[in-house]
Amino acid sequence: MNRRFWKKKGGKKNNDSNNKKTNIKPPDNNNDGSGGDDDDDNGIGNDNLNVMNINNADDSPEPDNPTLDVYKIKKKTDDPYYSIHLYFDKKDFKNKDLLEKVETSLNFIKRNLDVAEVSLHGGPSFNISIDRFNKDEEFINEWETFNDDLINKPRETLNCLGLALHQVLAEKPMDNDPLSIDNTNLPMIRVKIINLKQIIPLRDIKLTFYGKLISTRGCVVRVGRTRHIHNWIPFTCIKCTNWQIEKQPDGIYTLPNKCNVCGGGKFKPRCDSRYVKTTPFQIIKLQEHFNSKQDDRGKMPRILEVELFDDLVEICMPGDDITVVGMIKVRGTDDGILPKSVISSSNSMYMEAVSIVNNKNKSKGTTEVGIDLNIHDYFAIKKVHDSQDVFTLLVHSLCPAIYGHELVKAGLLLSLIGGSSKHESLRDDIHVLIVGDPGLGKSQMLQACSRVAVKGVYVCGNSSTSSGLTVTLTKENGTNDFALEPGALVLADKGSCIIDEFDKMPTQHQALLEAMEQSRVSVAKSGIICSLPARTSILAAANPIGGRYDRSKSVTENLNLSQPLLSRFDLIYLLLDQPNEQLDTLLCSHVMNAHTGFKRTRAMRDADDNDNDQMSTAASTSNELTNLKERLTGVIDQEIVPQPMLRKYIAYARQYVKPKLSIEAAKLLQDYYLSLREMNNIFGSLPIFHRQLEALIRLTEARAKVELRTIATEDDAREIIEIFKFTISSVPPQSLPEIRRTNDTGKITANKVSAFVVFLREQIAGDDNKLFTDIELKDIADAGGIVIKNFSLFINKLNEEGILIKRPNGYKFIGM
Repeated sequence: MNRRFWKKKGGKKNNDSNNKKTNIKPPDNNNDGSGGDDDDDNGIGNDNLNVMNINNADDSPEPDNPTLDVYKIKKKTDDPYYSIHLYFDKKDFKNKDLLEKVETSLNFIKRNLDVAEVSLHGGPSFNISIDRFNKDEEFINEWETFNDDLINKPRETLNCLGLALHQVLAEKPMDNDPLSIDNTNLPMIRVKIINLKQIIPLRDIKLTFYGKLISTRGCVVRVGRTRHIHNWIPFTCIKCTNWQIEKQPDGIYTLPNKCNVCGGGKFKPRCDSRYVKTTPFQIIKLQEHFNSKQDDRGKMPRILEVELFDDLVEICMPGDDITVVGMIKVRGTDDGILPKSVISSSNSMYMEAVSIVNNKNKSKGTTEVGIDLNIHDYFAIKKVHDSQDVFTLLVHSLCPAIYGHELVKAGLLLSLIGGSSKHESLRDDIHVLIVGDPGLGKSQMLQACSRVAVKGVYVCGNSSTSSGLTVTLTKENGTNDFALEPGALVLADKGSCIIDEFDKMPTQHQALLEAMEQSRVSVAKSGIICSLPARTSILAAANPIGGRYDRSKSVTENLNLSQPLLSRFDLIYLLLDQPNEQLDTLLCSHVMNAHTGFKRTRAMRDADDNDNDQMSTAASTSNELTNLKERLTGVIDQEIVPQPMLRKYIAYARQYVKPKLSIEAAKLLQDYYLSLREMNNIFGSLPIFHRQLEALIRLTEARAKVELRTIATEDDAREIIEIFKFTISSVPPQSLPEIRRTNDTGKITANKVSAFVVFLREQIAGDDNKLFTDIELKDIADAGGIVIKNFSLFINKLNEEGILIKRPNGYKFIGM
């Protein structure tokens, strides 16, 4: 509260006229017990000269005037409706066309009283579909231009609907329900229109949509702090201290024109009054979605600012896919901040949200990630499902340019479809890691996955940071508040995050641990503590250290990855460039066919037919059931599925198919998991945990979802076990490292440690409880040509690193 202090100027005495002009009265007596009129000239004992003596006469007390409470139900003699001043200006009170629209809306609500019932329990706003108005023939006949007015005059139309609902709630008697709204103090009611047809992409929004109501869809990439804007502010006249309240349109600071009592034009705002009315306010940024077309993925995404009010505040999280219905506005024209010349700027448009629908909620005909499915798509999905071998067809359609990695593409396809979680604590995302030598098509397969993924985010490890993967905090313009900007993991929620060059981002691996297992990203920065959903599948590709795989080292030594991170991957493929005459011949034929438009000559078809006949004959003589690898490497007769159709098939399977594990499949997976536990570790050094069992269950459920089945059978589990065995068998046996024995000084080196570990693993021969004495360890080193000057120090080093564990009777080998 502003205080005014009285000070004596130029040694003049303060007279009555000056007191009236400044509206300050001198005190009647002296508090210090001294003084009189004789002391005024000397400035002694005059309380008027004491600057600490605060006089509040200038600040008129806040009146208990019910007319200042604009939310109180009131109706003047010249007002046609209750609280009409909340919705329209006084000049509109006698507009016949406007009043007829309000009366039509009032009749509509009285015929549909369930709308008012929802408002009583849902707050000062309610959702209503536009189809409900169009289905009411009486309403459309009375208001023939309703659809045009809603698009071209959205503010006026929505205020008519809100005012009509206000009348019904104001006249409704109060009940004893504690959740009902106090209809004696109703705020302005906002009507939220949903299901507005023709969703306009963000890229197509132009200045021609200014002032119109449109619907658009996108992903939330930034969420600002919640603030409050003023709707009504009381003012006091500086001349007569009269109180009056003024409306602040769109939060723009507006002073009264003149005082109602004295006609003065100078006012002071009283923001500390209880009659101040505010509204929660928040700004978010919406980014457009990319469709399945390849040319859209190389463009900069369009971003649109959206303003949220009232109950729309804090209903969006970074990474959410939402549909917004709102009015297009322009900076400088509708916010009162910048000059109107900013209308020529391309970034000046923003939207005031009317309603928001979070697309996490399932809706008919549309998947939860934004792919629209019509009747033609359902017939096409059924045609693909009726194929003789759906799994083989989809694997060949995933990345047709890559040949020879069918089991790898099978794992990627299962990851794109995902499992079926029964509880929120259990994840259904399948993480896949591809490790191998350069030039084997790892990046090409990942890019194919990003094109057919329902919601895919492609990231390259060379140019990514931990903030770019998780969440970034940025300062808002003009304030010290922070806003949340989601990273790749949050944007890929309920989708797939494809990370290429995974080995080039070692400092960012710790940011993936929580997201891969807990399916969320926690933030504790700059006073903001929150947790964002990151239910995404990680598809990553990495190269070994040095470019090529070193057979003298284990898998973990070849990769710059930690064991906790590797254990979170459900499938780890190791691809090595090995010369193979038969495979190289087939690969050359495939590459030549690809460059000629996949046109197959008669000689090629005959050769493939002969190979298929020989393979089928050999398989029939050995096993009645052809294994998965032979089926996937065979030649299919029908055409491959196009990428847009494959994307819709995956979206349909993720949305509507939720399979369960059969008893036979569960028993088979359990037996295989117990056999894995006997191996002690896989991939050279990774221990066997229950994560491998959960991975087998998720993969089996995904295999059933490929064929749109609700039961995962024993055959599905058998094929998943075959894929899992392929990943384990792809690890080559660790060969002996090259040790230079000439002029060997006997120092302890990494190559000597690796060679000694290989020799110990050969000596165990499956007996994990075998113990070695010091003499036996020395003999093993001498037999392998390992020269160690201080062998006891060498054994102590291995004991400290946990490779050898000292027992009372000797040393037990644990491994690296």
